[in-house]
Amino acid sequence: MVVHGTKLAALQPLLLDEDRAQAEAERFRALGDPSRLRILCALSLAELCVCDLSGLLGITQTATSQHLKILRTLGMVRYRRQGRLAFYRLADPSLVALLLRLRTAPREGGVARERRSI
Repeated sequence: MVVHGTKLAALQPLLLDEDRAQAEAERFRALGDPSRLRILCALSLAELCVCDLSGLLGITQTATSQHLKILRTLGMVRYRRQGRLAFYRLADPSLVALLLRLRTAPREGGVARERRSI
């Protein structure tokens, strides 16, 4: 039973459709990996090659490349070739604002919560 039909009619066109919601959920899933999130934060500061990202984040070049492939597939990063190197940058300017907010937001409690199994 719909109680507030007028309100719902006004909200309906503003909702994401199923396909868009699925695509955006995939992007948010990608942000759930700490290494990918750190890669995106680094790329919000500068265009970087795989070897520089790897050194900056302290992970292997292979792992860095695998993360970048996922981010590239989701349309979150782009690259350009310069000789044998590939330089990566953010593909979506709206990510810069989100990542800036992550870097500057105060941390709640200062310590990550322990995960509990249900």
